[in-house]
Amino acid sequence: MKNFKLITIFLILFTLIACNKKESEPKNNMNKEKSIIAKRLESFAPVKFTTDISFLTKNQKKVIELLTEAGKIADEIYWKQNTADGIAIRDSLAKLNSPEDQELLRYLKIWYGPYDAMYGETRFVGNGPKIRPKQGSFYPQDMTREEFETYVKQHPDEKADLESQYTVVVRDGEKLKAIPYHEAYPEILKIADLLEEAAKFADNATLKTYLELRAKALRTDKYFESDMAWMDIKNNDIDVVIGPIENYTDAMFNYKTAYEAVVMVKDKEASKQLDIFKKNIDYFEHHLPYNKKYIRKTAGSGNILQVANVYYFGGDCNGGTKTIAASLPNDPRVHAKKGGKKSMYKNIMEAKFDKIVLPIAKQIMADDLIPYCSKNSFTSFVTLHEVSHTLGRGYVFGKDNLSIRKALQERFSAIEELKADILSMYNHKHLLDLKLIDQDEMKRTIATFIPGLYRSIRFGAEEAHGKANVIQLNFLMDKGAIKFDDKGKLTYDPAIFMDKVAELAGLVLTIEAEGNYDAAGKLLDDYGHVSESTKKIIEELANVPRDLDNQ
Repeated sequence: MKNFKLITIFLILFTLIACNKKESEPKNNMNKEKSIIAKRLESFAPVKFTTDISFLTKNQKKVIELLTEAGKIADEIYWKQNTADGIAIRDSLAKLNSPEDQELLRYLKIWYGPYDAMYGETRFVGNGPKIRPKQGSFYPQDMTREEFETYVKQHPDEKADLESQYTVVVRDGEKLKAIPYHEAYPEILKIADLLEEAAKFADNATLKTYLELRAKALRTDKYFESDMAWMDIKNNDIDVVIGPIENYTDAMFNYKTAYEAVVMVKDKEASKQLDIFKKNIDYFEHHLPYNKKYIRKTAGSGNILQVANVYYFGGDCNGGTKTIAASLPNDPRVHAKKGGKKSMYKNIMEAKFDKIVLPIAKQIMADDLIPYCSKNSFTSFVTLHEVSHTLGRGYVFGKDNLSIRKALQERFSAIEELKADILSMYNHKHLLDLKLIDQDEMKRTIATFIPGLYRSIRFGAEEAHGKANVIQLNFLMDKGAIKFDDKGKLTYDPAIFMDKVAELAGLVLTIEAEGNYDAAGKLLDDYGHVSESTKKIIEELANVPRDLDNQ
């Protein structure tokens, strides 16, 4: 523990010095750095997400207010988890008034730290490691993967705590020690208090129960009961995601979960349109393109699909590239009993289509396909992406105590995002077969899918969603399903496109069902690298924002 604190203090002091450079230091390098940041800021379209809450009751508005206050604390916890020195740099820059320093501050806030995932997780401000440590702040900064694995093997009685999704690992002399989140981050108790306060104003009984159980979960790091209660929320205009949720920030093992908060207001009319997907979830499961022995009897009977507008967005979901939808809870035990809840963030999806997807399509797609790039197809694809997270196995076949997340370790996030993406495309074939969409809609889906690949690749090839899209693009190009026309614009071969989609879907589903860590590595090695032609296209898209800047 002492070593961990000393390292953190050292990094903070170093950062403060870096952010308050003396006038005598050379200015050329500094000016060059700031001009780079100014250019990078242009990659993020400023957006202020708005949500109409005028129709909510007085009590509902109070619930929204308290949940937003709790969300801001979760946001601050994520700052701590993401990097060791992000907060120190942020607070130092906040005291400086020059335009250059304010640009740096804005860019730092986009990434929740001094590392840019769109440029290989490289540091853009302050002193410290040039590349973001894969362990974030979940483990000692000087700890290697090999050290952790060796220690766990030598201390099997500590394995569960050290590998837990809800502990921070620190040094305790020569030992590694796991500290539960609710002890490592004392402010969690304030979040719990706010949730209990919000529960007092909740007119809806199911929301009230959930908020009370979530508060209890935050204080104990035991989330199953509250996750089950979250699936039971009914007939309410408000929903919330808050707590340690996703594993992307722990790039070393994908064990540790990062804090985030999404306060949302449901769009009931738009949600009704999702019934078509909900009714066919088990059909999708039973027709997955891989060995039938792996197919489950059901994907879960209680799957919920909803469209909502985001009122508050903080933490992991807001870091860098903004989340446009979520399939939660991540606990496979909940999936087995109740399925999952798929939330589509309407105001964020629409902003991304207008500012990013459509402009990309206009630049890179064949002329005859551009008119088919559709906002509705984009939201439909995202919806089926989230549905597809529920499909396939949650545990390794024949090993009901080994989750796929644990089996694939740091390779899981990219593989799982790949599965959800390619199955979303594949499941449109079933919608066509069932006559729920027509050939024109299928063409719109494909014409929107291809520029969508480049949208995600531009997140950075090391980011899970970005890598998943690199694999899809490379695989489908390698097989001739996506190709260039005579003018050098992107098109596809309708004769083989869906067959090759099914081939890739079967490959990734099998990797997950078998928990095959080596096969996952081979797929990532074979197809997970950005080609020269893709690099060229990305350079040509420099005038199109890469993502949104939530202001």
